[in-house]
Amino acid sequence: MRFQDKTIWITGASSGIGEALAYQFAAEGAKLIISSRREQELQRVKDNIRSECLVIPFDSKDFLAVENAVTAVIEHYGKIDVLVNNAGISQRSLAIDTQALVDREIMEINYFATINLTKKVLPYMMQNGGGQIAVISTRISHK
Repeated sequence: MRFQDKTIWITGASSGIGEALAYQFAAEGAKLIISSRREQELQRVKDNIRSECLVIPFDSKDFLAVENAVTAVIEHYGKIDVLVNNAGISQRSLAIDTQALVDREIMEINYFATINLTKKVLPYMMQNGGGQIAVISTRISHK
């Protein structure tokens, strides 16, 4: 099992791809950290997982919350082997009809929040001899 005893952090894990990844990594014996804004949904996902799983809810746009989440993960596990940046939002409207504030919100969550979390995790991965980072991008559907 490729991920046996690996510490894997999945953002956006309360539904969709993130939830499915949590189940798959758990089936391979990984130690999981699952995050999203929706704590109740994260608890539901955790209840369906039979391996070690830490729930860390936070809003990825809140840079202080991100810093606190990274600290909590390191205090609990001591390392992060894999970070799956899956948190994101999408927009389903014509580009011409989409307000600039919505475009900014998409960039804030799908780009800047991902970069911020990655930069916070990287030093710990480097101290530990490396790691893997995956980014799953939400499709923006401007017609």
